[in-house]
Amino acid sequence: MKPKNATGQKMSFRVNRKHRAKRGRPSRAVPLRRNSESIRAATKMAKGTSPALRKFSASNGNSRRAPGIRNPKTELEAAIQRFVDLYDFAPIGYVSFDRAGRIEEANLAATELLGEPRDLLIGRPFAFYVGDLDSFMQHLLYCRTSQQQVETELQLKPRNGKRIPALLCSRPITSTTRNGALLYQTAIMDLSERKRAEELLRAKEAELEAIINRTPFMLTRCSGDLRYRLVSRAYARMLGRTPEEIAGKPIIEIMGEEGLKAISPHIEKVLRGRTAEFETDVSFRSVGAPCLHCVYTPDRDSKGNVIGWFASIIDITRRKRAEAALQKSKKLLEERVRERTHELRVANKELEGEIARRKGLEGEILEISDREQQRLGQELHDGLCQHLTAVAFMARSVALRLKNHRVVEVNDIEKIAQLVNDAATDTRNFSRALHRADVDSAGLQAALEDLVDREIWKTPCCLEIKSPFHIDDDTAASHLYRIAREAVINANKHAQARKIVVALGRSRKGTVLSVTDDGVGFPSELNNAHGLGFHIMNYRARSTGGRLKIESPKKGGTRVACHLPDKLPQLQKRENGWRKPFPATIMKALTALI
Repeated sequence: MKPKNATGQKMSFRVNRKHRAKRGRPSRAVPLRRNSESIRAATKMAKGTSPALRKFSASNGNSRRAPGIRNPKTELEAAIQRFVDLYDFAPIGYVSFDRAGRIEEANLAATELLGEPRDLLIGRPFAFYVGDLDSFMQHLLYCRTSQQQVETELQLKPRNGKRIPALLCSRPITSTTRNGALLYQTAIMDLSERKRAEELLRAKEAELEAIINRTPFMLTRCSGDLRYRLVSRAYARMLGRTPEEIAGKPIIEIMGEEGLKAISPHIEKVLRGRTAEFETDVSFRSVGAPCLHCVYTPDRDSKGNVIGWFASIIDITRRKRAEAALQKSKKLLEERVRERTHELRVANKELEGEIARRKGLEGEILEISDREQQRLGQELHDGLCQHLTAVAFMARSVALRLKNHRVVEVNDIEKIAQLVNDAATDTRNFSRALHRADVDSAGLQAALEDLVDREIWKTPCCLEIKSPFHIDDDTAASHLYRIAREAVINANKHAQARKIVVALGRSRKGTVLSVTDDGVGFPSELNNAHGLGFHIMNYRARSTGGRLKIESPKKGGTRVACHLPDKLPQLQKRENGWRKPFPATIMKALTALI
């Protein structure tokens, strides 16, 4: 490996300056710091001294001397021993090897690190304990060619076989005990803990990166100078780029001036140390302006100063569109509810009016029922009963003659028979006037002719067929007949007319049935108070898909017209979506009465 020149130069400069400064100080009787080689040489010299001399020195050291007189030799040995202890018990392993890489010295930490006792380490090549031989050879080469500190990271291979990452820091020194030979004093720093911490840190960073990249939320980290420091893949995917393309670039370059202007107030707030949360449309270049929900949190350094911010971003464009659509639907629903409510109110008023009208009709039905019963009773009494009474008187007269053995005239018997036949004819006509159920489309014209030819009418009636017509619907034909009969009955009762004309013809849109009289007419103030007969005729007209019209011509009288279209619908059960026909009981009663 290449030497770390900058670091080496700085450290060498500081060390040399310190040594020069120390050498420039006034020296004492015994120097406090020396070169390690000088200390070790002095230690060996002390060890090489005879026991007697050491004993003598010790005894001299314990002997009584005059005050102020010191034993330089004893103090030197004590200082040397202290430095030897510091060297041996240093927490960092120290070795010294020569130009060939053989170990010349080693402390206790180095022996423990390499797994060999000191006596076996001395003289062995240091490469024997290196797992990466090429790295150590390059390190040794740099030591030979450089006068600065050389640092190299490599793998050590102790005797136990477990490799240890280590950092070698070598500096050339001159040995005083080896005739000025050049040695490389090397500090061996165990990097196992640091490597494990780095590995753990990398694992945490990988985990954090996986979380950032896999989370559906968009995360960014921005600096105070408005630059992206980190972006998640979700954020980059929204912009159609990669995180590497965005990191380090100014925010204005990615967003543009309009987008930056939209978030500037929130950036100012977060840079003041406050959390900002907002929803707005943010414009991006070449992307558009999605609606985003953003939460900005201040990013602080170790001293608590705000250096930027973290941003958590969620794209809520779809949610906003859904909310807008929901709001629009809500307004539309409210509008329709108001319309339907208005329609229901109108229909409710009409229904209330219809209920009131039907209650009135029920009263009219009861009144008409009583009146019709009275009329029927009167007609039976004045007509058929009188006729039968006359027949009874004539039959009793004939019986008295036969009892007295008198001659009975044939004419009397024939007259009785004639009166009975007339009574049967009147009864038959009266029954036909009450109900006719055999009217169909083919027999409509004949039924109308029979209707106007009846002798029961007080006012003469006539039928006019203005043009050929054809009705295919039997139900429509039956309703037309009953409308005509009701109109003729009303004209006979109320019109005080001299003539009633029943006309059947065609118009541009269909068939028209009309009943016209020359009577007193129909007062205009009664248009909104029609009786039961009008409602029955109007119901029958609407049931066939037609319409009923009652008017008073200028020449006087009343004209009831039913306009029937050519395309007849089926019998309607409801009219205008809510109108119901008369109940079956009412219709049964009306049929029985009319």
